[in-house]
Amino acid sequence: MKFRIHLSPNTEAVPFNYAHQLCGIFHHWLGPNELHDMLSLYSLGWLRSGRASGGGLWFSEGTSWDIGIHNDAIAERLVRGLLLKDFRFYGMEIRRVTPLAPPDFSSGRHRFLSDSPVLLRRVEDDQSRTHVTFKDPDSSRILQQRIRRKAEEAQLPEAAALRLRFDPAYRNPKTKLVRLKTIDYRASVCPLLAEGTPEALQFLWTVGAGEMTGVGFGSLGHTGRLDGKGAGRAEEQRSSAAG
Repeated sequence: MKFRIHLSPNTEAVPFNYAHQLCGIFHHWLGPNELHDMLSLYSLGWLRSGRASGGGLWFSEGTSWDIGIHNDAIAERLVRGLLLKDFRFYGMEIRRVTPLAPPDFSSGRHRFLSDSPVLLRRVEDDQSRTHVTFKDPDSSRILQQRIRRKAEEAQLPEAAALRLRFDPAYRNPKTKLVRLKTIDYRASVCPLLAEGTPEALQFLWTVGAGEMTGVGFGSLGHTGRLDGKGAGRAEEQRSSAAG
């Protein structure tokens, strides 16, 4: 299940590194839960269309926040929580909540926007972790390794066979340094090309790509199925991840 929370304009400047605060709101709505200690079969997006001014972000026309959750029971619990519990986030109010219908994945080949930067890391021989971006030839292997782990956790064997890579035809790929509390992460802002069954593609769209999707990385937006040549048309991202 995936849905969009529409928010009113903010009355106070939103800090640039706000993702961990949205994560806190998410868990406040859910109530006591064990998701913090589990592999994230859910994804939290970033707020859209913010304008930087005076050391923070402003959403003068309001904004929206996408959340995807694989487990329908947890998704329903979240919706009940957001309807019943308070929401305090820099003067914003919830205007409405709308479910997002899955795109048409029947072709088995799709192109997704990175609605928030995609975080990948490689475990080295000394057990340290190295950030991996769209430039790294190892990125596809790590993307697929990560979704395979989530597929195993969700007991969806068809999703384990997904083939993923960053779109090499995209004109403006970039990396973004994201700080969560006191730790900096280098992540990629670039569309993804994916091949798999319709069920596997919907799973990917819901739970996100890469690591730490539960704290705001790797949320995926919809752009469309791939053409016969295997590459979608390059287009500019409209999400705040491109900022």
